[in-house]
Amino acid sequence: MAFSPHLITRAWALRAYGGAVAACFVAAWVVSLAWWLLLPEARTVVLEVPPGTASAIARGEVVSVIPETLVLRLGDTLVIRNDDIVTHTIGPNWLPPSSTVRIPVDAALLSRPQLICSLHPSGVLGLAAPARPGIGTTAFPTVLAGAPISLSAIVALLVVKRLGRDESVSTA
Repeated sequence: MAFSPHLITRAWALRAYGGAVAACFVAAWVVSLAWWLLLPEARTVVLEVPPGTASAIARGEVVSVIPETLVLRLGDTLVIRNDDIVTHTIGPNWLPPSSTVRIPVDAALLSRPQLICSLHPSGVLGLAAPARPGIGTTAFPTVLAGAPISLSAIVALLVVKRLGRDESVSTA
């Protein structure tokens, strides 16, 4: 059984296009993985205590200055500004009126399930520390970038193939 040039061209096309698509998706995943690895985890979480917070708490009102559970990540900085006329307490930090405190979020702080907090009726502030997003979060950017890049690579291969065919026709 003899091989026809048409089958060879089709086999070449499948290998070339398949390889191009695979290479594009691998490249997109490498970029997505690099972004995931280099993504800075540190952020600044700013909370402001408005004037009248202490009197509202004393009247038994629910004050939503700070959520019941504060979600912080290792490396974050918690910045609390007290615009109230009363000194407030969050953890070991005293916040006099018109002051700002910066609390670096470290492993010791995150090891506690809660902090003493004068801004909550219960007197405590819950802490939650989410884990770093899983490596699976690189899949969406890979598909998002890999698909159009792959399409571009296929178009480029088709153009190169067409140019090669046109040159062989013109030289004959």
